[in-house]
Amino acid sequence: MFNELTLIQHGDKHYMDSREVALLIGKRHHHLLRDIGGYIEIMEHSAENSIETKIGLNDFFVESSYVDSIGRTLPCYLISRMGCEVIAHKLTGGKGVLFTVAYVSKFNAMDEYLRNERETELFLTPTLSDCNETARIVVDQLRRTGAPTYQIMEFLNNLYEPYGLIVADEDEYSEIPQTYTAMQLASYYGMYSIYGKPHAHAVSCIFNENMFLPRQHRFRASANLSAGILGGFRYDETAKELLGSWLEGYKYPREIYGFGRTFYVLYSDN
Repeated sequence: MFNELTLIQHGDKHYMDSREVALLIGKRHHHLLRDIGGYIEIMEHSAENSIETKIGLNDFFVESSYVDSIGRTLPCYLISRMGCEVIAHKLTGGKGVLFTVAYVSKFNAMDEYLRNERETELFLTPTLSDCNETARIVVDQLRRTGAPTYQIMEFLNNLYEPYGLIVADEDEYSEIPQTYTAMQLASYYGMYSIYGKPHAHAVSCIFNENMFLPRQHRFRASANLSAGILGGFRYDETAKELLGSWLEGYKYPREIYGFGRTFYVLYSDN
């Protein structure tokens, strides 16, 4: 019977049903209700005549009700751990001992369960440092795949929202123009090296030594991005279109010449 005891959550606390308590201590339920009513009366009287803080009755007993087998709504109480202590102190003999063992074991088991849940939640909750590392990795991948800037900003906002941090308001980043790395542009136009990788160097060579792209169409890339891989810059939509026009005008040359270097390019349909 003791192993079958149930605890009821009410608000942020747990209680036992007075019907189960009555069964445990061998009392009729209405007799237990009468006893609890007497305890409450004494507690209320004590609070009224005390200069100290009033006793919180809900810390001991909470009025409730249930529907019996024939459909009647009848009163009962939800009894807290402290309420169980009050009842146990009035019991004598073996029943008092067994009831004490039962409610103490049950509430302690619940405390242990909740403690483990909190520890697990704390263990699984990512730290701000974890989020920063996630942002670094994912944003780098998003950039490489050509994700629009507003999507990257939206991802960052969602990532940092649990910490109360806002990277930018939506109306601010929705107007941010899309930019591309040399590697992204190479991938977009199907420009690959003989090793099968997007030829970022060839794109940079076209912009810097063949086309002489105006500065307003390129932006210095973040310092932690490899200039050797990404070309050192990000390019806007105009630069992307100009690159496409240059490739088409020169009939997609397989050899792109720079100052003292030649880049060999293989083209692939995307």
